[in-house]
Amino acid sequence: MIWDRFIRLFHWSTALLFLANFWVLEAGDDAHEWVGYVLAALLLARIVWGFIGPQNARFADFWPHKAALRDNLQRFAEYQQAHRNNSHHSPLAGLMVLFLLFGLVLTSVSGWMQELDAFWGEDWVQNLHAWSANTVMAAVVIHVLAVLLIQLRYRVPLVRDMLIARKRASDSAP
Repeated sequence: MIWDRFIRLFHWSTALLFLANFWVLEAGDDAHEWVGYVLAALLLARIVWGFIGPQNARFADFWPHKAALRDNLQRFAEYQQAHRNNSHHSPLAGLMVLFLLFGLVLTSVSGWMQELDAFWGEDWVQNLHAWSANTVMAAVVIHVLAVLLIQLRYRVPLVRDMLIARKRASDSAP
């Protein structure tokens, strides 16, 4: 198994809901708020799953270390080929996952704060929400471009791996 059902469902649900909130739904409308609450619930579930889920879903499994990040950057092509058939995040991918999760949590919390009496109409909360959402969108673009690069240039089937649960037998050969 590559990614468990929860991780795949979380990934695609979060992507669709975030994109809907960013591009389609009007900020401040009820639909935008409810999608934000669903995203927050998904994030909470993912954080819990990061501690109790299968090994490749756990944060400890893909927390990037400085030496591994440096090695991944210096020998990017070699790393992709050597790790083509493993189900773990590369150090760079692990860093991106953590960044996206943090950005989504920041966006969710700042969106929720806007609805609290204590922060109602506060410019800094609204600015934080807009800034964090824009930063997440920029990271999503980088994430998608990196996935496409790795998939096309290094023939690593990342999209397929996130869509289906099992590798094909032909993937076990180098």
